[in-house]
Amino acid sequence: MSQRLTNILGYLTLIAILGAIWVMFGEDPSRDQGARGETTFEGLVDHINDAAGIAIRHGDVATHLNKVGGDWFVIERDGYKADRATVHDFLRGLALSERREPKTSNEDRFDKLGLGEEALDIKVQDSQDSMLAAFLMGTRKDSPNGRSLTYIFQPEDTRSWLVTGLAETSADPAWWLDAAVLDIAESRFSSIVYGDIAITRPLGDSKYKLEKLREGEVAQADWQLRDPARVLSNLNLDDVRKMANPISDPVAVVEAVTYDGLRLTFTLFELEGATWAQVAARYEDTLADAGKGGVMPDAPMDGEAEAAAISERCRGWLYKLSDYDAKVLKRVRVDFLEQKPIEE
Repeated sequence: MSQRLTNILGYLTLIAILGAIWVMFGEDPSRDQGARGETTFEGLVDHINDAAGIAIRHGDVATHLNKVGGDWFVIERDGYKADRATVHDFLRGLALSERREPKTSNEDRFDKLGLGEEALDIKVQDSQDSMLAAFLMGTRKDSPNGRSLTYIFQPEDTRSWLVTGLAETSADPAWWLDAAVLDIAESRFSSIVYGDIAITRPLGDSKYKLEKLREGEVAQADWQLRDPARVLSNLNLDDVRKMANPISDPVAVVEAVTYDGLRLTFTLFELEGATWAQVAARYEDTLADAGKGGVMPDAPMDGEAEAAAISERCRGWLYKLSDYDAKVLKRVRVDFLEQKPIEE
């Protein structure tokens, strides 16, 4: 075989190999591909404030968020308010995300990037239902420089991409909720009552005591007696449901009273293996009179308005408590006493 023919066959073989590579991994010129360093979602930074609806789905689990006025609400939780910072971080991440590295175009290999069955299917729309962004979100990791790296795939791309800046996201509706139920300075509490058990704190004192100790009983240390106040002053939810009248009987009722006139009632129920709480508030002038002899820097200017606001926000809702909070609020008398050694 002549050298010339050998060279020709070599070139043809190389062209065939390159052609095969192009077929397997090449770009489709009819689709917008983008490049390294470009924004992940073209033009979104100019329209991110138009976002009015977010849908996130993973299999049979889905979350739909709607914007009304300046707030976002979780549809799957009867329109309960979403956490504003969580939604803001999510949208900001979309707007500022950049393409870092192109990845596979072979959808059979998407599973390795978390873009198969594990992927989150995410859509963001404006108030006119126009699509602002639609993509699959796969494996996400935080990088050492504090910027996240996430695998995604957009329908208009020819391949998957590794991108920066996307915030942590979930299809679980409870993950998006505004978790804060109460935010009350612990210094305001005068007493917390569990049925016939009362824990009190003198005005201006930081220590609590267990009332009506019986002969031979020794109360727990002060830091342990403070647990109920710490839990109630910053009560957070794990989940929420719309239910004004649970059909089961309560397992516990706890009342917290402040020196400036606020009475909070927490009624606890056991539902589906978890503890849920109803929260009610009212303002009482007689309670406020008890605190007039001391300085209450954390007291609200209008205690009656505070109580009304808490009642309005909490009315008709059941709040799922964390296991720790539930354990603290379901304590019985012996749980506030020191454990005594067993006598031989």
